[in-house]
Amino acid sequence: MSYMKTPVLIAALLLGVAGAPAFGAETAAQLVAKGQAAEKDGDVAGARAAYTAAVAADPSDPNLRLRLSQLNEQAAKVAGRGRAKQLADIQIPQVDFDNVTLSDALDSLGVLTEKASGDKKFSPNFMIQDPTGKLGEQKLSLKVKGVPAKAVLEMVLSQTGAKARYDEHAVVITSASDKSAEK
Repeated sequence: MSYMKTPVLIAALLLGVAGAPAFGAETAAQLVAKGQAAEKDGDVAGARAAYTAAVAADPSDPNLRLRLSQLNEQAAKVAGRGRAKQLADIQIPQVDFDNVTLSDALDSLGVLTEKASGDKKFSPNFMIQDPTGKLGEQKLSLKVKGVPAKAVLEMVLSQTGAKARYDEHAVVITSASDKSAEK
């Protein structure tokens, strides 16, 4: 072998190694799966990071760019699912509402949820959306122990004829008969 061919051979080997994916690098399909899992959990930032990495791993696949675009369009809805999941994951030790208004019950549930969330300091941010002002004055009674915050909310809402819509930054409470509040 001549000395002239050696640098070319070394350069070719180095380029081959540099062009190969890093050990343990994830494929676009694996990154899409991670993005889908994050999206299901309501983690917009995690889904966006996974889909962006998938596009970088396979820039020729137009479906990956479409998936990222769709996530950006649906970010608020995905984040709302995350808020609902967080509420479902928090156990409320005890609830004892006796003939309280929906407004007072939601205020108390918000405090109980934030307290039970520990270091995460999750605040559900309940908001009643009712132009008549009557929904918040509905009375209810509830006594339960060791129930997820989302289940407590559903029990409260069922007694007052209300429903919840999970938005990115709040849980919006409306009358169950109000069709205009649906997304």
